[in-house]
Amino acid sequence: MKQSMLHRLNRPRSSSGILASLALFSLFLTSPPGSLRAATLHVSPTGDDANPGSDGKPFATLARAQTEARRFAGKETVTVLLHAGTYYLNAPLVFTATDSGTKQAPVNYVAAPGEKPVISGEQPLKLVWVPYKNRILQAQVPDDLVTEELFVNGERQILARYPNFDANAQYFNGYSADAISKERAARWADPAGGYLHTMHGYQWGGLSWLITGKDANGEITKEGGWQMNRDGGAHKEYRFVENIFEELDAPGEWYFDRVTQT
Repeated sequence: MKQSMLHRLNRPRSSSGILASLALFSLFLTSPPGSLRAATLHVSPTGDDANPGSDGKPFATLARAQTEARRFAGKETVTVLLHAGTYYLNAPLVFTATDSGTKQAPVNYVAAPGEKPVISGEQPLKLVWVPYKNRILQAQVPDDLVTEELFVNGERQILARYPNFDANAQYFNGYSADAISKERAARWADPAGGYLHTMHGYQWGGLSWLITGKDANGEITKEGGWQMNRDGGAHKEYRFVENIFEELDAPGEWYFDRVTQT
């Protein structure tokens, strides 16, 4: 089966882990007719950043187009045409006031007429899966990969968790009071790198912790919980853990070992 693997970079922690698609954005201003010259830059995922950015020889990345557009910004009206396809960003694309140009010579980033470009924070992964044990497969990932989301053929996969994902559960798609109990933690060889998510004690929002390991008494150690400035602590029942290897026990779940990049 052919699979398309993608991961998303730098996702803010949340219970739902929904991937937010990045919509195309434009900087629109209208210049007086015939006031200044105009420059048009073309970008296409099938292009090449060594190209001049013309219709027949487009750039490949938005970063390259941005660099070129800045050469004309404020001097000429600049239109950056994004042709159809997906533009994967491996680093944040930062726009400042300089990228707007001026009222007389604006910079516009727009979709090419009739085409649908997509700007994505995902990165494709070409993985080689090999058997591990108990119907689990494993694959080595790039050394610089940092991710908490995985998509297979466009479908978001569930990070290994306890309790297991329940689409009908009212909170967190499943919760359990014993999520980090000493008895539950005894099942985990090394939970470092996992996460604990809880509701606020009075349900004012959510809290998250990075699990750092277990102490000499077998209790979970963690850091975090800074997401809320209200008193009340963590809810005693509405809680769950994820990215724990021993909880990799349901079809479609996945786990990321940051130490071995597996």
